[in-house]
Amino acid sequence: MNFGLIGAGQIGRVREKAIRRAAGCKLTAITDADVARARSLAASPQTAVCTYYEELLRREDVDAVIISTPPDSHEEIAVAALEAGKHVLCEKPLAPNPYACRRMLAAAEKANRTLATGFCQRYFPAIQFVKETVAKGRIGEISYVRAFTGNAGFAEFSEPWVHNKEVVGGGALMDNGIHIIDLVRYMLGEITEVYGTASANVWKFEGSEDNGFAMLHTANGKVAQLQVSWTEWRGYRFFIEAYGDRGMARASYAPMFSMAVHLDELGSMRRRKCSLYPGVFVREKLQGWKSTVRVAFTEELREFTRLAAGQSTATIADGMDGLRAVEIAHAVYTSSETRQPVTLAPL
Repeated sequence: MNFGLIGAGQIGRVREKAIRRAAGCKLTAITDADVARARSLAASPQTAVCTYYEELLRREDVDAVIISTPPDSHEEIAVAALEAGKHVLCEKPLAPNPYACRRMLAAAEKANRTLATGFCQRYFPAIQFVKETVAKGRIGEISYVRAFTGNAGFAEFSEPWVHNKEVVGGGALMDNGIHIIDLVRYMLGEITEVYGTASANVWKFEGSEDNGFAMLHTANGKVAQLQVSWTEWRGYRFFIEAYGDRGMARASYAPMFSMAVHLDELGSMRRRKCSLYPGVFVREKLQGWKSTVRVAFTEELREFTRLAAGQSTATIADGMDGLRAVEIAHAVYTSSETRQPVTLAPL
């Protein structure tokens, strides 16, 4: 599959490395608002540097595009790409609000092209461990999930627009929080009701919360409790825990870690398994945290090509997953204002 990369910023640079490492994938064109930045990322003479994204979309040697630009531009670029007959892998959040997400999905359906969302944390080995543990019934019937993600806020923002509501659609819930919202759905199943609150007592960015808290419910009575934060003073970290009637499983990062505790039967001795992922630890010491994201991006690309070819995939997040995560984040905002639970419309 020949890819066009739209956006050559920090994440775009990691995307470029992933494309070069993914079997069957080739970067044929790249564009960025800063043409010099795009040119610096075009490692091969065979990679065309386009002045505008519209120019890239006209190229016949581009089968699919990766959108790695600020969220407020995602809808415009994605719809244009889909209408041009390109498959689309879009960075998270899919768009700043659910309405834009739905328009992107409608464009994908009309064009009969694939729209996927860049929820790369699904591919982290600790997350895959928990997913497999739950799927194989090792902890019994899952009943609830507990999750947290946080960073130190302003000092850790990669771009100045991260706290701009007009660009992102909100604060922590739409930034680092959108990943953990997706992971909760990935583990627990479809969310039907949201009750939550958002606060902006520390950084006081207009319209951008620095903490969000939510209780999520499924139709069959399962529950998730989550918090997202821009005031985690220890620095970036997340965890997600799944609890069943015979045990629990946990994934956390950074560092990468997973564990499971389960009973063969109620009343029996507990069995425990822990994984420290020394390979990930050493690689990050030598190459930095972006190396873990690059590996996840590479695995995501392999599944994206299969998804676009109409083949079955196990992990990748599609456009509907991207929509639902944004809907849940915005439901927390509504619930915070009304002090009432919000029922989500069926997909």
